[in-house]
Amino acid sequence: MAPTRPDGVRCGSHPVLRVVLLAETVSILGTQLGAVATPWLVLTLTGSPGAVGVVTACQFAAVTVFGLFGAPWVARLGPCRVMLYGDVLCAALVALLPLLHAVDRLSIGVFAAVMFAVGATFAPYMASQQSILLDLVGTDEQLLSRANAAFQTASRLSMLLGPLLAGFLIATLTAPQVLLLDALSFAVSALLLRRRLPRTVGKSGPTARPSLGEGLRALRSDRLVTSWTLGLTLNEAAWQAMFALFPVIALIRADASPVVAGTLLGSYGGGTLLGTLAVGRLLRLVSPRVLAVAGRVALAAVFLTLLLPLSVGGTAGCLAVVGLLNGVSLAPATAVRALRIPERRRAEGLTTATGLVMAGGTAGWALAGFAAQAAGLNPTFLGLAVLQAGAAALFVSGALGTRADTVQDGVGPHPTAPVRLENSASAAPARDASATGHGRNRKERHDSHRSH
Repeated sequence: MAPTRPDGVRCGSHPVLRVVLLAETVSILGTQLGAVATPWLVLTLTGSPGAVGVVTACQFAAVTVFGLFGAPWVARLGPCRVMLYGDVLCAALVALLPLLHAVDRLSIGVFAAVMFAVGATFAPYMASQQSILLDLVGTDEQLLSRANAAFQTASRLSMLLGPLLAGFLIATLTAPQVLLLDALSFAVSALLLRRRLPRTVGKSGPTARPSLGEGLRALRSDRLVTSWTLGLTLNEAAWQAMFALFPVIALIRADASPVVAGTLLGSYGGGTLLGTLAVGRLLRLVSPRVLAVAGRVALAAVFLTLLLPLSVGGTAGCLAVVGLLNGVSLAPATAVRALRIPERRRAEGLTTATGLVMAGGTAGWALAGFAAQAAGLNPTFLGLAVLQAGAAALFVSGALGTRADTVQDGVGPHPTAPVRLENSASAAPARDASATGHGRNRKERHDSHRSH
Protein backbone atom coordinates (compact mmCIF):
# COMPACT_ATOMS: atom_id res chain seq x y z
CA MET A 1 0.00 0.00 0.00
CA ALA A 2 1.37 3.39 -0.97
CA PRO A 3 1.81 5.83 1.87
CA THR A 4 -0.77 8.57 2.03
CA ARG A 5 -0.25 12.24 2.55
CA PRO A 6 -0.33 13.11 6.25
CA ASP A 7 -2.98 15.73 5.65
CA GLY A 8 -5.34 13.02 4.46
CA VAL A 9 -6.06 11.83 7.98
CA ARG A 10 -9.64 12.39 9.06
CA CYS A 11 -10.69 10.79 12.33
CA GLY A 12 -14.32 11.37 11.40
CA SER A 13 -14.02 9.15 8.31
CA HIS A 14 -12.43 6.19 10.12
CA PRO A 15 -15.12 4.00 11.75
CA VAL A 16 -13.14 2.91 14.82
CA LEU A 17 -11.57 6.28 15.52
CA ARG A 18 -14.97 7.91 15.11
CA VAL A 19 -16.41 5.65 17.81
CA VAL A 20 -13.62 6.19 20.32
CA LEU A 21 -13.62 9.94 19.63
CA LEU A 22 -17.36 10.05 20.35
CA ALA A 23 -16.84 8.00 23.53
CA GLU A 24 -14.06 10.38 24.57
CA THR A 25 -16.20 13.47 24.00
CA VAL A 26 -19.21 12.10 25.92
CA SER A 27 -17.02 10.94 28.79
CA ILE A 28 -15.10 14.18 29.21
CA LEU A 29 -18.25 16.26 29.03
CA GLY A 30 -19.68 14.16 31.85
CA THR A 31 -16.42 14.43 33.75
CA GLN A 32 -16.57 18.21 33.59
CA LEU A 33 -20.11 18.12 34.96
CA GLY A 34 -18.79 16.03 37.83
CA ALA A 35 -15.81 18.34 38.36
CA VAL A 36 -18.24 21.11 39.30
CA ALA A 37 -20.91 18.99 41.02
CA THR A 38 -18.46 17.05 43.23
CA PRO A 39 -17.03 20.00 45.25
CA TRP A 40 -20.49 21.55 45.35
CA LEU A 41 -21.92 18.42 46.94
CA VAL A 42 -19.01 18.17 49.39
CA LEU A 43 -19.60 21.76 50.46
CA THR A 44 -23.31 21.04 50.82
CA LEU A 45 -22.56 18.06 53.07
CA THR A 46 -19.83 19.60 55.23
CA GLY A 47 -19.67 23.35 54.64
CA SER A 48 -15.88 22.93 54.75
CA PRO A 49 -13.50 23.98 51.97
CA GLY A 50 -10.94 21.75 53.67
CA ALA A 51 -13.12 18.73 52.99
CA VAL A 52 -13.12 19.65 49.31
CA GLY A 53 -9.32 19.66 49.43
CA VAL A 54 -9.25 16.22 51.06
CA VAL A 55 -11.50 14.70 48.39
CA THR A 56 -9.51 16.30 45.56
CA ALA A 57 -6.20 15.22 47.10
CA CYS A 58 -7.41 11.63 47.29
CA GLN A 59 -8.20 11.64 43.60
CA PHE A 60 -4.83 13.16 42.68
CA ALA A 61 -3.04 10.64 44.93
CA ALA A 62 -4.77 7.73 43.19
CA VAL A 63 -3.79 9.07 39.76
CA THR A 64 -0.15 9.18 40.83
CA VAL A 65 -0.02 5.83 42.64
CA PHE A 66 -1.83 3.82 40.01
CA GLY A 67 0.09 5.58 37.27
CA LEU A 68 3.33 4.36 38.78
CA PHE A 69 2.12 0.89 39.74
CA GLY A 70 -0.74 0.25 37.32
CA ALA A 71 1.33 -0.91 34.33
CA PRO A 72 0.51 -4.60 34.95
CA TRP A 73 -3.19 -3.90 34.40
CA VAL A 74 -2.62 -2.54 30.93
CA ALA A 75 -0.14 -5.25 29.96
CA ARG A 76 -2.18 -8.19 31.26
CA LEU A 77 -5.72 -7.13 30.42
CA GLY A 78 -5.00 -5.30 27.20
CA PRO A 79 -5.88 -1.66 26.56
CA CYS A 80 -9.44 -2.31 25.38
CA ARG A 81 -10.42 -4.19 28.53
CA VAL A 82 -8.71 -1.62 30.73
CA MET A 83 -10.78 1.14 29.16
CA LEU A 84 -14.01 -0.80 29.12
CA TYR A 85 -13.64 -1.94 32.74
CA GLY A 86 -12.59 1.59 33.73
CA ASP A 87 -15.74 3.09 32.23
CA VAL A 88 -17.99 0.52 33.88
CA LEU A 89 -16.26 0.94 37.25
CA CYS A 90 -16.46 4.75 37.14
CA ALA A 91 -20.13 4.65 36.11
CA ALA A 92 -20.96 2.47 39.12
CA LEU A 93 -18.84 4.47 41.57
CA VAL A 94 -20.08 7.91 40.52
CA ALA A 95 -23.70 6.70 40.56
CA LEU A 96 -23.12 5.42 44.09
CA LEU A 97 -22.57 8.94 45.43
CA PRO A 98 -26.07 10.37 44.76
CA LEU A 99 -27.65 7.07 45.79
CA LEU A 100 -25.91 7.16 49.17
CA HIS A 101 -26.80 10.83 49.51
CA ALA A 102 -30.47 10.02 48.92
CA VAL A 103 -30.50 7.58 51.87
CA ASP A 104 -28.36 9.88 54.05
CA ARG A 105 -25.36 7.51 54.11
CA LEU A 106 -22.78 9.62 52.28
CA SER A 107 -19.94 10.57 54.62
CA ILE A 108 -16.79 12.48 53.70
CA GLY A 109 -14.76 9.29 54.18
CA VAL A 110 -16.90 7.38 51.69
CA PHE A 111 -16.76 10.31 49.29
CA ALA A 112 -12.95 10.40 49.43
CA ALA A 113 -12.71 6.62 48.96
CA VAL A 114 -14.96 6.72 45.89
CA MET A 115 -12.98 9.53 44.29
CA PHE A 116 -9.74 7.66 45.04
CA ALA A 117 -11.10 4.65 43.16
CA VAL A 118 -12.20 6.85 40.24
CA GLY A 119 -8.74 8.46 40.08
CA ALA A 120 -7.11 5.03 39.98
CA THR A 121 -8.45 4.45 36.46
CA PHE A 122 -6.92 7.57 34.91
CA ALA A 123 -3.31 6.63 34.10
CA PRO A 124 -4.06 3.12 32.77
CA TYR A 125 -6.87 4.64 30.69
CA MET A 126 -4.65 7.31 29.16
CA ALA A 127 -1.95 4.75 28.34
CA SER A 128 -4.62 2.70 26.59
CA GLN A 129 -5.62 5.77 24.61
CA GLN A 130 -2.16 5.95 23.10
CA SER A 131 -2.18 2.21 22.46
CA ILE A 132 -5.29 2.27 20.33
CA LEU A 133 -4.13 5.30 18.39
CA LEU A 134 -0.84 3.55 17.65
CA ASP A 135 -2.72 0.42 16.65
CA LEU A 136 -5.04 2.24 14.26
CA VAL A 137 -2.78 4.98 12.93
CA GLY A 138 0.53 3.14 12.74
CA THR A 139 3.95 4.50 13.63
CA ASP A 140 3.98 7.62 11.50
CA GLU A 141 4.64 10.68 13.67
CA GLN A 142 2.53 13.06 11.61
CA LEU A 143 -0.50 10.79 11.49
CA LEU A 144 -0.32 10.07 15.21
CA SER A 145 0.15 13.78 15.98
CA ARG A 146 -3.00 14.58 14.01
CA ALA A 147 -4.99 11.86 15.74
CA ASN A 148 -3.80 13.11 19.14
CA ALA A 149 -4.79 16.65 18.17
CA ALA A 150 -8.29 15.49 17.21
CA PHE A 151 -8.81 13.87 20.61
CA GLN A 152 -7.33 16.84 22.44
CA THR A 153 -9.63 19.19 20.51
CA ALA A 154 -12.64 17.19 21.68
CA SER A 155 -11.28 17.27 25.24
CA ARG A 156 -10.67 21.02 25.23
CA LEU A 157 -14.05 21.80 23.78
CA SER A 158 -15.77 19.66 26.42
CA MET A 159 -13.69 21.29 29.14
CA LEU A 160 -14.79 24.75 27.99
CA LEU A 161 -18.48 23.92 27.67
CA GLY A 162 -18.79 21.42 30.53
CA PRO A 163 -18.40 23.81 33.51
CA LEU A 164 -20.88 26.28 32.00
CA LEU A 165 -23.41 23.49 31.44
CA ALA A 166 -22.75 22.14 34.93
CA GLY A 167 -23.49 25.49 36.56
CA PHE A 168 -26.78 25.73 34.72
CA LEU A 169 -27.77 22.14 35.54
CA ILE A 170 -26.89 22.44 39.24
CA ALA A 171 -29.01 25.57 39.46
CA THR A 172 -31.86 23.85 37.61
CA LEU A 173 -31.55 20.37 39.15
CA THR A 174 -29.30 19.41 42.07
CA ALA A 175 -25.65 18.40 42.44
CA PRO A 176 -26.53 14.69 43.05
CA GLN A 177 -28.63 14.64 39.89
CA VAL A 178 -25.78 16.14 37.90
CA LEU A 179 -23.51 13.39 39.24
CA LEU A 180 -25.97 10.87 37.86
CA LEU A 181 -25.47 12.48 34.45
CA ASP A 182 -21.71 12.08 34.94
CA ALA A 183 -22.25 8.38 35.69
CA LEU A 184 -24.44 8.08 32.62
CA SER A 185 -21.66 9.52 30.45
CA PHE A 186 -19.30 6.75 31.61
CA ALA A 187 -21.98 4.16 30.86
CA VAL A 188 -22.56 5.54 27.36
CA SER A 189 -18.82 5.53 26.69
CA ALA A 190 -18.56 1.90 27.84
CA LEU A 191 -21.51 0.91 25.66
CA LEU A 192 -19.97 2.57 22.60
CA LEU A 193 -16.64 0.84 23.14
CA ARG A 194 -18.24 -2.52 23.86
CA ARG A 195 -20.56 -2.56 20.86
CA ARG A 196 -18.54 -0.76 18.21
CA LEU A 197 -14.91 -1.76 18.65
CA PRO A 198 -13.80 -4.64 16.38
CA ARG A 199 -12.96 -7.92 18.09
CA THR A 200 -9.44 -7.73 16.69
CA VAL A 201 -8.70 -4.51 18.57
CA GLY A 202 -7.32 -4.61 22.07
CA LYS A 203 -6.74 -8.31 22.63
CA SER A 204 -3.83 -8.95 24.92
CA GLY A 205 -1.38 -11.71 24.43
CA PRO A 206 0.84 -13.57 26.88
CA THR A 207 3.12 -11.20 28.72
CA ALA A 208 5.73 -11.28 31.44
CA ARG A 209 4.97 -9.86 34.85
CA PRO A 210 5.45 -6.13 34.25
CA SER A 211 6.27 -3.82 37.10
CA LEU A 212 7.20 -0.26 37.94
CA GLY A 213 10.80 -1.22 37.17
CA GLU A 214 9.79 -2.33 33.68
CA GLY A 215 8.02 0.95 33.10
CA LEU A 216 11.00 2.97 34.27
CA ARG A 217 13.37 0.89 32.13
CA ALA A 218 11.13 1.56 29.14
CA LEU A 219 11.38 5.31 29.78
CA ARG A 220 15.16 5.12 30.25
CA SER A 221 15.66 3.13 27.06
CA ASP A 222 15.76 6.25 24.91
CA ARG A 223 17.30 9.64 25.59
CA LEU A 224 14.43 11.57 24.02
CA VAL A 225 11.80 9.64 25.98
CA THR A 226 13.63 10.25 29.26
CA SER A 227 14.14 13.98 28.66
CA TRP A 228 10.68 14.66 27.29
CA THR A 229 8.95 12.76 30.10
CA LEU A 230 10.83 14.86 32.64
CA GLY A 231 9.99 17.97 30.62
CA LEU A 232 6.28 17.15 30.54
CA THR A 233 6.42 16.51 34.29
CA LEU A 234 7.82 20.01 34.89
CA ASN A 235 5.21 21.44 32.49
CA GLU A 236 2.39 19.75 34.38
CA ALA A 237 3.70 20.99 37.74
CA ALA A 238 3.71 24.54 36.37
CA TRP A 239 0.22 24.21 34.83
CA GLN A 240 -1.46 22.86 37.94
CA ALA A 241 0.25 25.46 40.11
CA MET A 242 -0.93 28.19 37.73
CA PHE A 243 -4.52 26.91 37.84
CA ALA A 244 -4.39 26.92 41.64
CA LEU A 245 -3.18 30.54 41.56
CA PHE A 246 -6.02 31.92 39.43
CA PRO A 247 -8.17 32.75 42.51
CA VAL A 248 -5.10 34.41 44.09
CA ILE A 249 -4.60 36.54 40.98
CA ALA A 250 -8.25 37.53 41.08
CA LEU A 251 -7.93 38.40 44.78
CA ILE A 252 -4.80 40.54 44.42
CA ARG A 253 -5.28 42.14 41.01
CA ALA A 254 -9.07 42.34 40.68
CA ASP A 255 -10.52 42.84 44.16
CA ALA A 256 -11.55 39.21 44.63
CA SER A 257 -13.73 38.99 41.51
CA PRO A 258 -14.66 35.38 40.70
CA VAL A 259 -15.44 36.53 37.15
CA VAL A 260 -11.76 37.34 36.69
CA ALA A 261 -10.70 33.87 37.83
CA GLY A 262 -13.11 32.35 35.32
CA THR A 263 -11.90 34.70 32.58
CA LEU A 264 -8.28 33.70 33.13
CA LEU A 265 -9.10 30.01 32.98
CA GLY A 266 -11.25 30.55 29.91
CA SER A 267 -8.48 32.51 28.17
CA TYR A 268 -6.02 29.71 28.69
CA GLY A 269 -8.55 27.06 27.67
CA GLY A 270 -9.58 28.97 24.56
CA GLY A 271 -5.97 29.42 23.50
CA THR A 272 -5.29 25.72 23.98
CA LEU A 273 -8.30 24.79 21.86
CA LEU A 274 -7.13 27.06 19.04
CA GLY A 275 -3.65 25.53 19.29
CA THR A 276 -4.91 21.98 18.87
CA LEU A 277 -7.01 23.06 15.90
CA ALA A 278 -3.88 24.53 14.27
CA VAL A 279 -1.77 21.36 14.62
CA GLY A 280 -2.87 19.86 11.31
CA ARG A 281 -1.96 22.91 9.26
CA LEU A 282 1.37 23.39 11.01
CA LEU A 283 2.35 19.77 10.39
CA ARG A 284 2.20 20.50 6.67
CA LEU A 285 5.09 22.91 7.21
CA VAL A 286 7.29 21.26 9.84
CA SER A 287 7.84 17.82 11.36
CA PRO A 288 6.18 16.82 14.65
CA ARG A 289 9.53 16.89 16.43
CA VAL A 290 10.30 20.43 15.30
CA LEU A 291 6.78 21.60 16.17
CA ALA A 292 7.00 20.07 19.66
CA VAL A 293 10.40 21.57 20.48
CA ALA A 294 9.69 24.99 18.96
CA GLY A 295 6.33 25.18 20.75
CA ARG A 296 7.82 24.35 24.13
CA VAL A 297 10.68 26.84 23.74
CA ALA A 298 8.28 29.61 22.65
CA LEU A 299 5.95 28.72 25.51
CA ALA A 300 8.74 29.15 28.07
CA ALA A 301 9.64 32.54 26.57
CA VAL A 302 6.07 33.85 26.59
CA PHE A 303 5.52 32.57 30.13
CA LEU A 304 8.15 35.05 31.31
CA THR A 305 5.80 37.93 30.46
CA LEU A 306 3.59 36.88 33.37
CA LEU A 307 6.30 38.37 35.61
CA LEU A 308 5.49 41.85 34.28
CA PRO A 309 2.98 44.11 36.09
CA LEU A 310 0.19 43.30 33.65
CA SER A 311 -3.43 44.34 33.87
CA VAL A 312 -6.10 41.65 34.06
CA GLY A 313 -6.62 41.98 30.32
CA GLY A 314 -2.90 41.69 29.66
CA THR A 315 -2.66 38.61 31.88
CA ALA A 316 -5.60 37.01 30.08
CA GLY A 317 -3.99 37.74 26.69
CA CYS A 318 -0.69 36.25 27.83
CA LEU A 319 -2.46 33.14 29.10
CA ALA A 320 -4.26 32.78 25.78
CA VAL A 321 -0.91 32.78 23.93
CA VAL A 322 0.59 30.34 26.44
CA GLY A 323 -2.41 28.06 25.98
CA LEU A 324 -2.09 28.33 22.20
CA LEU A 325 1.54 27.22 22.32
CA ASN A 326 0.70 24.38 24.68
CA GLY A 327 -2.03 23.17 22.35
CA VAL A 328 0.24 23.40 19.31
CA SER A 329 3.07 21.40 20.88
CA LEU A 330 1.39 18.84 23.15
CA ALA A 331 -0.07 16.53 20.49
CA PRO A 332 3.17 16.13 18.50
CA ALA A 333 5.21 15.80 21.70
CA THR A 334 2.95 12.98 22.90
CA ALA A 335 3.14 11.23 19.54
CA VAL A 336 6.91 11.46 19.14
CA ARG A 337 7.56 10.26 22.68
CA ALA A 338 5.17 7.30 22.42
CA LEU A 339 6.78 6.09 19.22
CA ARG A 340 10.26 6.15 20.76
CA ILE A 341 9.29 3.63 23.46
CA PRO A 342 10.03 0.02 22.40
CA GLU A 343 6.78 -1.64 21.37
CA ARG A 344 7.01 -4.58 23.76
CA ARG A 345 7.35 -2.17 26.71
CA ARG A 346 5.08 0.57 25.44
CA ALA A 347 2.06 -0.14 27.65
CA GLU A 348 4.15 -0.16 30.83
CA GLY A 349 6.17 2.85 29.71
CA LEU A 350 3.15 5.00 28.85
CA THR A 351 1.35 4.14 32.09
CA THR A 352 4.41 4.93 34.20
CA ALA A 353 5.02 8.15 32.26
CA THR A 354 1.45 9.27 32.95
CA GLY A 355 1.95 8.59 36.65
CA LEU A 356 5.17 10.62 36.74
CA VAL A 357 3.59 13.56 34.90
CA MET A 358 0.57 13.54 37.20
CA ALA A 359 2.85 13.35 40.23
CA GLY A 360 4.40 16.61 39.04
CA GLY A 361 0.93 18.11 38.64
CA THR A 362 -0.08 17.01 42.12
CA ALA A 363 3.04 18.60 43.63
CA GLY A 364 2.45 21.85 41.73
CA TRP A 365 -1.19 22.04 42.73
CA ALA A 366 -0.42 21.29 46.39
CA LEU A 367 2.52 23.68 46.78
CA ALA A 368 1.34 26.70 44.79
CA GLY A 369 -0.82 28.20 47.51
CA PHE A 370 1.85 27.81 50.18
CA ALA A 371 4.46 29.39 47.89
CA ALA A 372 2.22 32.37 47.08
CA GLN A 373 1.43 32.91 50.74
CA ALA A 374 5.05 32.66 51.86
CA ALA A 375 6.85 34.47 49.03
CA GLY A 376 4.18 36.42 47.14
CA LEU A 377 2.67 36.12 43.70
CA ASN A 378 5.56 37.40 41.56
CA PRO A 379 8.26 35.17 43.12
CA THR A 380 5.90 32.21 42.72
CA PHE A 381 5.40 33.00 39.04
CA LEU A 382 9.17 33.29 38.71
CA GLY A 383 9.42 29.76 40.04
CA LEU A 384 6.85 28.57 37.50
CA ALA A 385 8.77 30.32 34.72
CA VAL A 386 11.92 28.46 35.83
CA LEU A 387 9.99 25.18 35.62
CA GLN A 388 8.81 26.02 32.08
CA ALA A 389 12.34 27.01 31.06
CA GLY A 390 13.72 23.77 32.48
CA ALA A 391 11.09 21.82 30.55
CA ALA A 392 12.05 23.61 27.32
CA ALA A 393 15.73 22.82 27.91
CA LEU A 394 14.86 19.14 28.41
CA PHE A 395 12.91 19.10 25.13
CA VAL A 396 15.84 20.62 23.26
CA SER A 397 18.45 18.32 24.84
CA GLY A 398 16.29 15.25 24.22
CA ALA A 399 15.83 16.09 20.56
CA LEU A 400 19.51 16.81 19.93
CA GLY A 401 21.58 13.80 18.96
CA THR A 402 18.67 11.40 18.46
CA ARG A 403 17.35 10.18 15.15
CA ALA A 404 13.83 11.05 14.09
CA ASP A 405 12.78 7.42 13.55
CA THR A 406 10.60 5.27 15.76
CA VAL A 407 11.96 2.51 17.98
CA GLN A 408 10.69 -1.02 17.55
CA ASP A 409 11.17 -3.62 20.27
CA GLY A 410 14.31 -1.94 21.51
CA VAL A 411 16.38 -2.85 18.45
CA GLY A 412 16.80 0.63 17.03
CA PRO A 413 15.05 2.96 14.65
CA HIS A 414 12.40 1.36 12.52
CA PRO A 415 10.46 3.61 10.14
CA THR A 416 6.98 2.41 9.28
CA ALA A 417 4.72 3.49 6.43
CA PRO A 418 1.57 5.33 7.50
CA VAL A 419 -1.80 3.64 7.33
CA ARG A 420 -4.60 5.01 5.15
CA LEU A 421 -7.27 6.09 7.61
CA GLU A 422 -9.91 6.91 5.00
CA ASN A 423 -10.52 3.19 4.49
CA SER A 424 -12.76 0.97 6.58
CA ALA A 425 -11.82 -0.56 9.91
CA SER A 426 -10.10 -3.40 8.08
CA ALA A 427 -7.25 -0.99 7.38
CA ALA A 428 -6.30 -1.05 11.05
CA PRO A 429 -3.56 -3.50 12.01
CA ALA A 430 -4.71 -6.23 14.39
CA ARG A 431 -2.20 -5.89 17.20
CA ASP A 432 -2.61 -5.59 20.93
CA ALA A 433 -4.39 -2.31 21.44
CA SER A 434 -7.53 -0.73 22.60
CA ALA A 435 -9.73 2.23 22.62
CA THR A 436 -8.79 5.69 23.64
CA GLY A 437 -9.75 7.27 26.81
CA HIS A 438 -11.04 9.99 28.92
CA GLY A 439 -9.15 12.95 29.97
CA ARG A 440 -10.05 12.33 33.51
CA ASN A 441 -8.27 14.90 35.55
CA ARG A 442 -9.34 15.88 36.35
CA LYS A 443 -4.66 16.76 33.30
CA GLU A 444 -6.01 16.84 30.94
CA ARG A 445 -7.98 16.09 33.03
CA HIS A 446 -3.75 18.24 31.83
CA ASP A 447 -5.62 20.18 31.72
CA SER A 448 -9.20 17.47 34.90
CA HIS A 449 -8.98 16.56 36.17
CA ARG A 450 -8.33 14.28 33.52
CA SER A 451 -6.76 16.31 30.97
CA HIS A 452 -4.77 19.40 30.53
